[in-house]
Amino acid sequence: MFLLATLVGLPVGYYVAHQKYIDSEKAAGLLSQEATVDDFAKKEFLFADRQSARYALAFAIKTHQEMETQGSPSSAAQKMDLGWCYAELALIEESAGNADPAKKYMTQAVQTLKDAGASATTEFTIRQKLQPQPPATPPADATAQPGTTPQPAGTQPPNGNPPSGDKLP
Repeated sequence: MFLLATLVGLPVGYYVAHQKYIDSEKAAGLLSQEATVDDFAKKEFLFADRQSARYALAFAIKTHQEMETQGSPSSAAQKMDLGWCYAELALIEESAGNADPAKKYMTQAVQTLKDAGASATTEFTIRQKLQPQPPATPPADATAQPGTTPQPAGTQPPNGNPPSGDKLP
């Protein structure tokens, strides 16, 4: 009886332990993939054309969903990332004139961000946070007109005309 239990128990135990290792390895791989894909999608949203950003964000959302179905526990940060992916995708759909998907994605964004623990999350606050921000530091000479070179006071630019506001002596 002992021999039979050993012959059956060892392979079953090995299989179960091996499957747990494989599952945790898949979860670790998905975690790395999620971070990379999410970062790429955010960059596409900021700097690329609308279609590329749409594809990247949809793939990031799909990766987040795969992680949830694999059984790996989602952290609050991962849920926040997912919520922002939904929000960015909603804005892209809205700018493309697709009102129904935009509304659906924005609703999912609000709900996901609330589930992640973000307080006071509304559509308005999400839109505010995703608006383009002005540069933190102004250019060296914020008063210069575009296409002109700042001139020291009392000097003439190359075309011979005095700078605006200065009079020739």
